[in-house]
Amino acid sequence: MYKILLQSQKLKVVCFLFFALLSQIIIAQEREISGVVMDNSGLPLPGASVLLKGTSNGVVTNFDGEFEISIQEGKDQILLVSYIGYLEKEIELTTESYYEISLQPNEEALDEVVVVGYGTKREKDVTGAISTIKSDDISRTTSTTTAGALAGKIQGVSVRAQDARPGRGASLEIRNMGNPLYVIDGIPYGGDNGRDWLQSTGNSGNDMFNSLNPEDIESITILKDASAAVYGMRASNGVVLVTTKKGRKTDQPKISINGYTGWQNLTRFPDLANAAQYTRGLVEAAQNEGRDPNTVFTPEELQKWQEGTLPGYQSYDYYDFVMRDNVPQYHVNASVSGGTDKTNYYLSLANTNQEALLDDFAYERTNLQANIESQIADRLKVGTQISGRIEETNDVGLPGGDGYFSAILGLFSNLPTTPPYANNNPEYPNQTRDFSRNPALFKRDIVGYKDNFARNLNVNLYAEYEFSFGLKARGTYSYNFSNNKFDGFQYRYDVFTYDEANDTYNATGGSDAGWRYQAEREDISTFSQIKLDYAKKIDKHSFSAMAAYERSDFEQDYQQMGTNPSNDYLPLLEFNQLNFFADGWNYQARVGYIGKFNYSYDDKYIVELLGRYDASYLYPKGDRWGFFPGISLGWRISDEKFFEPLTGVIDDLKIRASTGETGQEQGVGMFDYLGGYTWDNGSAVLDGTYTTGLRPRDLPITNLSWVTNTNSNIGIDLTMFDNKLSVTADVFRIRRTGVPAPKYDVLLPSEVGYTLPEENLNENGYNGAEGIIT
Repeated sequence: MYKILLQSQKLKVVCFLFFALLSQIIIAQEREISGVVMDNSGLPLPGASVLLKGTSNGVVTNFDGEFEISIQEGKDQILLVSYIGYLEKEIELTTESYYEISLQPNEEALDEVVVVGYGTKREKDVTGAISTIKSDDISRTTSTTTAGALAGKIQGVSVRAQDARPGRGASLEIRNMGNPLYVIDGIPYGGDNGRDWLQSTGNSGNDMFNSLNPEDIESITILKDASAAVYGMRASNGVVLVTTKKGRKTDQPKISINGYTGWQNLTRFPDLANAAQYTRGLVEAAQNEGRDPNTVFTPEELQKWQEGTLPGYQSYDYYDFVMRDNVPQYHVNASVSGGTDKTNYYLSLANTNQEALLDDFAYERTNLQANIESQIADRLKVGTQISGRIEETNDVGLPGGDGYFSAILGLFSNLPTTPPYANNNPEYPNQTRDFSRNPALFKRDIVGYKDNFARNLNVNLYAEYEFSFGLKARGTYSYNFSNNKFDGFQYRYDVFTYDEANDTYNATGGSDAGWRYQAEREDISTFSQIKLDYAKKIDKHSFSAMAAYERSDFEQDYQQMGTNPSNDYLPLLEFNQLNFFADGWNYQARVGYIGKFNYSYDDKYIVELLGRYDASYLYPKGDRWGFFPGISLGWRISDEKFFEPLTGVIDDLKIRASTGETGQEQGVGMFDYLGGYTWDNGSAVLDGTYTTGLRPRDLPITNLSWVTNTNSNIGIDLTMFDNKLSVTADVFRIRRTGVPAPKYDVLLPSEVGYTLPEENLNENGYNGAEGIIT
């Protein structure tokens, strides 16, 4: 085992040195090119995207349409130039250093296909409040998580960082409604966000989303309104649809290798008071309170603190002790895509490594993606999407779940007049005012470690048959396996004070509670779906319909154990010191029937009806099913004859309206609708035998069912001036009914030992508006 670990460490070092050397070679061979991006009439286009094809190296044009970008010397390279409302253009680079680039209006922009719930639509046919972001806008960022790559790019979507530790995923909130449902390549992933070091949650959709390799993503679509009703249960907070990349048939194999290396620094941080400021503040506070300032510091002592040069009167900047500058981060990605006349493929392998601004915190992730599709008969195609992930996070073993927060809090809770080391001797952590957050302890070799290891494999299989009369039948099966391990060892440690008279260091505090903890969890989730699609067009009438059945199951096994070890040297679990053990099992099951119907007349009047009939394992048989309908309407006013006088200014104008219901499971756990007993509830010695007790569970929850969210939305989509100006605006109202709450007018005597179960009694809601101009 030691040999394997040693070889692994050597491999990491070699890889890092290789990419560092490669980056230096690339830098040495770079040159600058510049240019201007204009429309077909010669006017500059500010904010146009200029991207080096196959890389994340890109810039945007300034107010005058000008740009500068660094490229590698001596390579065949292509610039991708794009602007909203204009056709993307590829520029093959030569030895020239200046380029004038003219873009043509995209007359077919409204025919662009976007991903929606259970299918795709033309942009002009969309009647719901949705937003879409493409791969180029995602992969050009340097965020290690997918949610972080979306920050500030989608209206109505907020990105909230959980904390600053490397690899910790941010969370998305759509219209501030909470955790959305994530659907990755058609497979739904819900659940709460992953917690901290105990790793006690299931396959959280947020965790799965953040662990994707951003360069594998083709597009992300956000469903904000009634369009989410097609996903029924768990979609009350909106839906995030993710589509990964595919190869193209008949394309020659295309190999892409790209990466970046960078250095992280805090953009801003409040200035901490130094010793001179702190001591003067204490004196002034005493004066303001009417106390004698000499009882705090004499003028002579205060002067010494102001000078800060004499021993014992120096200032200590805890920021410099805690925070590091120019912390490295790198990402490398290799992919190959292409296809034949019957098969297309996309394969990728990526590695992401991020250190922290604090020592001994680190994160590393390796992603594998393989998407393959083949036409095995004239009307039958099959495909698979396989993804794998290996992830590791390293934390310092400080008390509590978030050692990173403790370290930053220590910047403010320790005094600038107190050194982190006793007598400035780095072998003796000082007894500071808040010694548990003394930065001298923020080392794995002093206080221990808390590490997480995650392994994930996801396999999607599907087959689709297209009948001659326009009907498509598709079957999908998904298997997801996840293994998560936590390994923690919190050492005992001492803090010291220095006795100047005797020149000795005396242990005056610290932690004598050693702690050894391990946890392991295995999750298996399966998903199966049968879906029928039909589309027909008769003259100006367009029809499409979809019907589907799906089932999802989730099973989890976990074990946790903790001991108080006899020493800090052997990481073995000592069972004679065992003080905690837990062995658990969790199961979830859901089924649903889905229907959707779309109609449009002459691409002007658009109607969508949808509904979903869902059942959840959480509720008793009588309340298990819920029906969630939705309707949306669209009117493209710009296609009306009376609008013709404005067509020279307004290119397209559409009004949208929608309303629909989604469900939410809240206030109930697994099998809470059943009576029973709770084991291991107290103990006693009966007839000389040590007996473990049990007690009845709480009263069964039999009158609780779905929380219903009703989401109503009115919006407009407007483009003007040859697609140079685009406006999207929405006004919405969200109402939640059936929120669980106990009856306040019925009380049980405390002697009963129970409280009444919650029922669907409360309601709440809010209104809002959002918009974007580009």
